[in-house]
Amino acid sequence: MNGLIGDFYPYFFIIAIGLTFMASYTALDMFTIIRSSDKNKSWLFLGGTIAMGIGIWVTNFFGLLTSDVNLLAQYNIPLTILSIFIGVAFTAMAFFPFFGKQIRIYHLLSGSLFLTIAVLSIHVVNIYSMRVNIQYHLILFIFSCFLIFAALFLSLWMLFSSKSFTKENKVWLKPVSSIIITLAIAEGHVLLKKSSIISAAEVAGRTSSANIFIIYLVLFVSVLIMGGLIVSSTLISKQLAASDTNLKDIKAALDASTILAITDAKGTIVYVNDKFEEISKYSQEEIIGKNHRLINSGYHSKEFFRDMWMTIQSGKIWRGEIRNRAKDGSLYWVDTTIVPFLNKKGKPFQYIAIRSDITKRKLAEQSLLESTKEVRDITFALNQSSIVAITDEKGRITSVNDKFCEISKFSREELIGNDHRILNSGYQSKEFFKDLWRTIGSGKVWQGEICNRAKDGSLYWVDTTIVPFLNDKGKPYQYVAIRTDISDRKRAEEHLKETIKEVTDIKFALDQSSIVAFTDAQGKITSVNDKFCEISKYSREEIIGQDHNLLNSGYHSKEFFKEMWRTIGTGGVWKGEIRNKAKDGSYYWVDTTIVPFLNEKGKPYQYLAIRNDITERKRQEEVLHRQDKLAAVGQLAAGVAHEIRNPLTSMKGYAEFLQLDEKDPERLEFLNIILDEIDRVNNIVEDFMVLAKPKAVELEEKNVVPVIKNVVSLLEFEARKKNVRLHFDCDQEIIQIECDENRLKQVFLNFIKNGIEAMPNGGDLHVKTMIRDHNVQISIQDTGVGIPKDKLKKLGEPFFTTKKKGNGLGLMMSFKIIESHNGKVFVESEPNKGTTFNILLPAKTA
Repeated sequence: MNGLIGDFYPYFFIIAIGLTFMASYTALDMFTIIRSSDKNKSWLFLGGTIAMGIGIWVTNFFGLLTSDVNLLAQYNIPLTILSIFIGVAFTAMAFFPFFGKQIRIYHLLSGSLFLTIAVLSIHVVNIYSMRVNIQYHLILFIFSCFLIFAALFLSLWMLFSSKSFTKENKVWLKPVSSIIITLAIAEGHVLLKKSSIISAAEVAGRTSSANIFIIYLVLFVSVLIMGGLIVSSTLISKQLAASDTNLKDIKAALDASTILAITDAKGTIVYVNDKFEEISKYSQEEIIGKNHRLINSGYHSKEFFRDMWMTIQSGKIWRGEIRNRAKDGSLYWVDTTIVPFLNKKGKPFQYIAIRSDITKRKLAEQSLLESTKEVRDITFALNQSSIVAITDEKGRITSVNDKFCEISKFSREELIGNDHRILNSGYQSKEFFKDLWRTIGSGKVWQGEICNRAKDGSLYWVDTTIVPFLNDKGKPYQYVAIRTDISDRKRAEEHLKETIKEVTDIKFALDQSSIVAFTDAQGKITSVNDKFCEISKYSREEIIGQDHNLLNSGYHSKEFFKEMWRTIGTGGVWKGEIRNKAKDGSYYWVDTTIVPFLNEKGKPYQYLAIRNDITERKRQEEVLHRQDKLAAVGQLAAGVAHEIRNPLTSMKGYAEFLQLDEKDPERLEFLNIILDEIDRVNNIVEDFMVLAKPKAVELEEKNVVPVIKNVVSLLEFEARKKNVRLHFDCDQEIIQIECDENRLKQVFLNFIKNGIEAMPNGGDLHVKTMIRDHNVQISIQDTGVGIPKDKLKKLGEPFFTTKKKGNGLGLMMSFKIIESHNGKVFVESEPNKGTTFNILLPAKTA
């Protein structure tokens, strides 16, 4: 007969489901307690696996009996007991991975698989224990297994792995998970029955009443067992909850205040709290499974850690301070207590390390050590270099160092207990010391220089700093005086003052008598005195930073200055005469001495130039030079004029006589040339005669304007022939001067003719007359070829000329005529641009 025959007893199955729910809830309760408790884990695990195993067995056992109670007659008790043990074993294998602190997805998969196997094994063994034959529908059987596996996975995931539920929601997770497991077992049983074909074997049966009695007996025993498990679970839960409350409070306090880590017997880290992660910068995933070498800073020696391990492995508590290295490389200090937990044999099976962050304290200690060392070093340095004394608030000396005794010539015993009046030299006034005490008495630092008297009567100077030390009320309770011997410096200062005064006096004398300038090694002017500015016409601001090229007149050659620099550059003193050019264009001569100042290497670092104005002396020398030349020319003229004049007269007479009878034009032209040359020679002789016997100048007051106009008119025709345009410019009609009109005309004729001859290709010649500073300035300016600088200074010398046919006597005579009128001639010229003759004559005041 296919299928099981008999009456159906559904209430058995409902009771079985209820018992399975209670068993599931009890098992899950115990397993969750294991997760949160560190005590009685083995007993809790054993109770949980037994409860879950019996729960699965109950559903399968009573599920089969609901179909046919007569099956109990042929029930095999040993196989039934075996099915229970098989269920418990697979349940244990399913929940064993949940001992760990972290549950992965593969833990859930393996747990679900082993629970599914437990359901299948109990179902199959129970069927065979009832001595029936079974055949399975494969597809339905596989579907049933998958459905059981999925439901069990869902329940385990909800309870042990899901992070989607808050603490409030987790209250109902256990009963929901228990319901899902119960439904999975019951549904699995029903589906497995549906997927199997069961036929009863022929075995002598028992009476129905006896079978029912056994069923009730089994049911009663099952209820008692389940009730006992529930009661024991409840009692254990309450005890563990009570103890866990204290443990959680302690753990919470530790987590909040300390850095906590748990390692196994080999030192492998199995747990760390948030503060450990925070200070080490490592996450739990990076730390769990590693040892503390991960954070070793290398600061401590191997002996340090060896001693630590010997202590804790012997079961003793170790305390100490350790410097660790965080993940980011930063260092931190922890005050560490390592507590070993011992097994029954007295051997450590785990260690708890409780640490406190003492990094700030260690830094403070290090800073304090450094500060203390610094103070000791400063004290040592002060004692070696300074004169130190400490006094109380009343000024009594309480401590002095050796240098104080050395300079004061007093012994320490003579000084202690006295005040500083013992050293008073009388140099400073009472007001000086009153001010000192007023300053330090108000808590301020006083600094100054004091002259003291030693025991032997000698005086010494000290640079003094007095520092008051204040009490809690801000009042000084002692003073520290730090002094430095400055006696040598004061003597040097006194000597320096005398030297500076001497130098100041010398400088004053130089400034009053000489033209002084300082330059750096490159010749840049760094300082000048008032006389330099006065003679150069430049202000101090215009001169400083410039070199002496600013004053270069162009008179001296480059070789002249090269030789000068060669002398002073080698450290030698140079002396010589230089012609300079002032800002207004005027020239002046200075007698110059340049003294180089040398550095340690013997190289000049600055130069001092001391000059004296010799312009007037040079002018007198030039006048004397000219006068000597004129005297020589005059003597020559006196000796030669008479000897030349007589032959000239004869030559001129005969030439004129020959001219009367000569009819040949060519010969007449030759005779005219001879007569012109005789006249030219005669004029030269006349000039010689003037030089030899100059006529006395007779000055009369005249208007110079018509005189100049007359000369310009006389030369206008000659100028026009040479393509020269004459211009006369005068803003006044009458300018009175005292002059010899004929002599002045000779000068104007010479200068204007020279200007015309200087422009062979034509040009413009300007004659300007103006009043300037009570003088008449007459400027004759051409646009001719100009005169080179080297020739310009020779103008006016006898027989020096820039013209091919000139003899130089015309300019010399012109210069001499102007000098006889108390006037001056200045010549300005630039090659290819032209020449200007400036005549200055005293104007007649009205």
